[in-house]
Amino acid sequence: MFVYQGKFDWPGYAENETFTIIFPHGVVRANDPVYLFTQWTKDQNRVLKAKFFQSIVVSDVKQLSNTTDVSFKLSGAKYDFAITTEQNYAKAKVDMSSTGTLKTFTLNRVWKPEGKVDHDAALRIWAGSIKIDDGASAVDEQAIVILPEDYKDGKPVISSWQWTKDSAGKAKTTAFKGAPLKFISSDDRVSKFAFSNGHDFTCSWNRKTEKLGLEIKKGGKQVSVGELNLRAKIEPKAHSFDSEDLVPPTKKEVEFRLPQPQATLPRVLDPMPFPKTLLETLKHGAAFIEQAGYLTVQAQNKFTALDADFHKQTVLVETLKKDKKNLETEIISLTDQRNKANATVEQLNKRLAKASEEYKEKVKELNDRIEHLKQDDKLDHKVINKLQEDLNKLLIEIACLNNDLHMAQHEKEKLDQTIVGLQKEVFILLGKVLELENALKAQKDANTDLSNKNVELENKLRESLLANDALQSQLATANADYERTKTERDTAINDFNSTKKLLDEATTELKAKTASLEKIQAEFAQQKTLFEQAQRRVTDRENEATTLQFRLDKEKEKYHALTVKQDGINKTWTKLVDDYQEKIYAGETSDEQLKDLVKRLEDHKKTLD
Repeated sequence: MFVYQGKFDWPGYAENETFTIIFPHGVVRANDPVYLFTQWTKDQNRVLKAKFFQSIVVSDVKQLSNTTDVSFKLSGAKYDFAITTEQNYAKAKVDMSSTGTLKTFTLNRVWKPEGKVDHDAALRIWAGSIKIDDGASAVDEQAIVILPEDYKDGKPVISSWQWTKDSAGKAKTTAFKGAPLKFISSDDRVSKFAFSNGHDFTCSWNRKTEKLGLEIKKGGKQVSVGELNLRAKIEPKAHSFDSEDLVPPTKKEVEFRLPQPQATLPRVLDPMPFPKTLLETLKHGAAFIEQAGYLTVQAQNKFTALDADFHKQTVLVETLKKDKKNLETEIISLTDQRNKANATVEQLNKRLAKASEEYKEKVKELNDRIEHLKQDDKLDHKVINKLQEDLNKLLIEIACLNNDLHMAQHEKEKLDQTIVGLQKEVFILLGKVLELENALKAQKDANTDLSNKNVELENKLRESLLANDALQSQLATANADYERTKTERDTAINDFNSTKKLLDEATTELKAKTASLEKIQAEFAQQKTLFEQAQRRVTDRENEATTLQFRLDKEKEKYHALTVKQDGINKTWTKLVDDYQEKIYAGETSDEQLKDLVKRLEDHKKTLD
């Protein structure tokens, strides 16, 4: 936002008055609103210090060559302004015109934002009258308070007013300052904040009436110095795809249910260009998800652009409504002036008619007297001259009345033409308002449609993201398999190359040995006959070996039977010896026992035969 201030004069109405112009968006663009504020020393209705505030839409913007400056026009209800910025918006040259009168004056830029600017904050402008009497005096003087970035603590607040006479005794000087806002309190009814500009101001903003009460501390107590009206407000608004009522997540127990059995989106059953491999399918799936994300981003960008244009058109409609209201006020004022002029003309006509009747009667009376005197010839010539002078005075008075009547009729015609022109402008503005309201309605419908489409796209994107997660998981697995397969393939290729090398060497060796083989084949044919003979001898030997093997197996069986028998004899003998030793060691050597042992020994000997 840029604020410009300076002094201007207007013949018969303004003398050395402070003039303020506000560019709410800083750099000027077509259809931007511009705010103008001043006061008339004495307006056309002879009202002293009448305040003048207008919101006018920018038109006919032209970029000046080799600079960032521009020129543009502001067409008001009664006054037109041609503005040219200079020195990269440091100054503003203003050509103010109205019905044959043109005045040029230059305003200096007295405020611009510094540091980081919150472009989403609301702009509010209050303007009206202020009354301060504390050394310097301001009696019913123009005052303006601006909140360029809403009423937040530390944000700037701009204040300005005109002194009737300042502390140095100079008349009509301007007090201007941009200071940080000090937040005090806020509720549904009143918001309070403070700032400093020569005095410590406390502001009470009535949220219902939108009026701003100003107080300063004087004599140890708060004193009201004025109440300003809200003249302009720009409250940026934007819609978003994302929900704004989300709260931070909390941990809690929840119940889980199965998803809906039916899909939200209809399933595609028509033939589709599905790839053959899993990797290609995953690539195509990721591409479709990327395309869905791209379409969502495009829809969101389109929505954002349309939303910004929607709010811009809303501001334009509000500004045009204010222009319409200004024109209607001007029409009412001009209608009153025309009615007064009609009343004056009617009164002058009555006076003229009455004067004409009196004149005719007087002329008739004087003519009668002149004739009477001429006939009588007794009256002195001085009386005749006196009557002639009276007659001349009456003629002059009638001429003056006719001149006043002519001037009043001319002024009435001018007012009628002005009213007709203003009515045409009102009709044009009404047409623009209707057109903008229709465009606004269409924009709202488009926004609703875009919101619905956005919801569908969000659902598609959500499902696509879920599918993408699954596909990404499969893709990761497939990539791992792919890397493993690639490693195996590389190993196989290396083995193949090694094998190929060996094969080439073997081929060379084979060619060398093929010749030897052919030579050997000849020898082999010769040896084959010998081999067949030897094979017959081997067959005979094999038959003999089979017979010998049979005989050997029989001998092995006999040997095994003898071995088993010998093992039994050895075990019996060992048992006899063990029993004998046990009895000897135990002292059990009776005759019967010895006889029994001898008998067993004899039995064992029989088995040895």
